[in-house]
Formats: sequence, structure tokens, C-alpha cells
Amino acid sequence: MKKIKYLLSFSLLALAVVGCENTDPADIISEDAKPIVSYEIGSTAATELGMTEVVVNITMDKPIKSSTRFTITQIGGDAVAGEDYMTADAVVPPYATQAQIVVSVLRDLDQTEGTETAEFSIDVVGVPDTYEVIHSEENFTVTIEDYTYCFRTLEATDAYGDGWNGGFITVTADGTSTEYAAQDNDGQVNLSETTVFDDIAIGDGSAFSITYTSVEVLVMVLDGKVKTLMF
Repeated sequence: MKKIKYLLSFSLLALAVVGCENTDPADIISEDAKPIVSYEIGSTAATELGMTEVVVNITMDKPIKSSTRFTITQIGGDAVAGEDYMTADAVVPPYATQAQIVVSVLRDLDQTEGTETAEFSIDVVGVPDTYEVIHSEENFTVTIEDYTYCFRTLEATDAYGDGWNGGFITVTADGTSTEYAAQDNDGQVNLSETTVFDDIAIGDGSAFSITYTSVEVLVMVLDGKVKTLMF
């Protein structure tokens, strides 16, 4: 009876060992089966004037069943994230092969900083070897040309003093359009009032346009009874 118990215990132990072995991860795939990563980087010469985007195209030569995250880290240069540029990591989804990392240059009004640089490194977040990709760390440097500008002054006058009631002036320069309008700042009417905007930055030598949009329409109705209606 004891021998039967020992044999039964050994059989159960063997089943337990086999069961554990069946739940282990699959063997590591061969290096030849892992996707190879390549990078294509566009022009790295950027300017605050055009708020340039530097694009990095990421391509894997074959898909895998898990997502792959590519990180971008500034490792040098004097440009400051959030002030001079913005960027973010990229993810190649499962069964896909492509993604993009974009460095978006921001326009600021500090003319004392001059030309700036930002050196970046692209790497892959660590993953189990089963889902590993074959790649080399990619480094590149973005050069940011400073935005040189002049301040222009706009004086918006309303003769009646109640503001422009929805009317506005649009100033378009350097790829940006901004709206300005006379305001009723003192709360009085029948008194001319001028609103001054003295901080309109326009690039040195840049062309610009100024247009006015009115929302007040005067309609004349002449029928012998009603002379004027204003809508």
C-alpha cells in the first residue's frame, strides 16, 4: 500500500512539473526573425518664424504582435523643451510597421537668445527579448534660427464710444492671423474712445496685411412711412 501511495505521489508531482513547464514563455525567437528598425530624418534646420516641424519617420521591416515604443530624449544643446520646442514619444502599434516622432519648433519673442540647438537621442523602451527589435540608438541635432521681429502699434478708434459691436481688424503676418477691436472701456457713449495695441510682433522684413470686418449693416427702406431701419 505504501508503494502505491509513493507511486501516486510521484505521478502527481510529475504532472505538476509538466503543468508548470507548459505555462513558461515560448522560446526566444531567432535574431533573423526580429524586425530591423530604420530612421529617416527630414531637414533639421528650423526657424521660429515658420514654426518648423522636424519629422523622424520610423520604419520596421516586419510587424510583430506587440506594440513598440520609441522614446526621444534631449541630450544636449541650449534649447528648452516647452519654450523653444515640443515633442513626444512614438508608438508602432501591434502588427504595424511605421510611426513618426515630430519636433515642433515654437515661436517666442526673446530676441536675446540667438540661434539655439537641441541634440536628441531616439531609443526603444526595453521589452522582453521575444518582442525585441534590432536597432541602433539614433542621434540628431536640430538648429533653431531665432525669430527677429519689430513691434507695430495699432490704434482702434470708435467715434460713438460703445466699441465696435462685433467688428474687428485682422492683422495677418508670418503665417498667423490675429483679431483686434475697439472696446468700450469707460462705459460711456457719445464720446470717442481709442484702444491702443502696441505689442503686435511682425517679422523683420515680413509682408503683412490688415483687413476690417464689420457686422453692423445699415438698410435704407423708403416706402413713404418708414424711412430707416437698422439691422
